[in-house]
Amino acid sequence: MTGRPPLDGLRVVVTRAAHQAAPTVATFAGAGARVRLLPLIEVVPPADPAPLDAALADLGAYRWLIFTSRNTVDRVLDRLGDPPALPAGLAVASVGSATSEALRERGVEPDLEAADPRAEGLAQELLARVGKANGEGRARVLLPQAADARPVLEETLRQAGVEAVRVDAYAKRVPPEAPERAREVFGTEGLGWVTFTSPSIARAFRDLWGDDWPERRRSLLAASIGPVTSDALRALGVEAVTEAETPSDEAMVAAVTRAVARSPRGA
Repeated sequence: MTGRPPLDGLRVVVTRAAHQAAPTVATFAGAGARVRLLPLIEVVPPADPAPLDAALADLGAYRWLIFTSRNTVDRVLDRLGDPPALPAGLAVASVGSATSEALRERGVEPDLEAADPRAEGLAQELLARVGKANGEGRARVLLPQAADARPVLEETLRQAGVEAVRVDAYAKRVPPEAPERAREVFGTEGLGWVTFTSPSIARAFRDLWGDDWPERRRSLLAASIGPVTSDALRALGVEAVTEAETPSDEAMVAAVTRAVARSPRGA
């Protein structure tokens, strides 16, 4: 006789972009949760795609191509063919395991995967590998990112003497149907468990509630993908933040499972 799944009957609201949500939904559902989908991010082309196109046409002039998200992988490699045509001598860096997995799915093996899956960690590991190209002049790296990405990676590299060329690979917006969908999912109930996988999703969730946010956030139980997202949630006044040990769906489920076991009232 098998026992009940660890999140049996627990409502969990997944806020990832619709095109990325299926694995998260499946992982929580596999643990017994009642999953509701509330996409709060929609990936769209950058306002001006010309800088990205120009940089990719000149890839041979770069020593490193840096990927900081699965969305960046998709937006960049879609422009480079299948399999993607990368010049000889171009090294590829990834911010963490999820981004590396996205690269491998497209036939690209990263030369560097950051052990600390944050911009800060990737910057330090890159500097240990890049430096100033062994005296051959300033190392030149291409950094395609979201239009609203934190500047920490670019700034850290430049301060160390690396020629970091940052271009917008994509932009993000809140789906227009999100407010109506939020009313359908939550009604007048408490918010309960909601997943957060980026600071922009955290801010979009806050914006859904307008002036009601200070009251609504009291009932929020936030499942965060990592420390940067957790910091953003706390900056928005969210006190109940449960953080995954590693940036993965499985780790988020494990974190929520531990939190529910400690405090069944959160179920």
